[in-house]
Amino acid sequence: MKNSNIKLVTVLVSRVLYELQIAKSKLESEGIKCFIADEHMTTIGFVEEYRLQIDAADVIKAKFILKKINE
Repeated sequence: MKNSNIKLVTVLVSRVLYELQIAKSKLESEGIKCFIADEHMTTIGFVEEYRLQIDAADVIKAKFILKKINE
């Protein structure tokens, strides 16, 4: 296994999963790898909020992209 120095940062939180899925798709189309924490936990009902997480190195670019989506 390759040693990685990736530090995950939450850039968006929502109770509505599809909002994060849209943001995730946009970020990935811009070359930012990301994932939704606890996305698959809905089947057992323990998730109150979902978190979109990315590498800390991509935070500035991701926040700029997400801000443009909301304008």
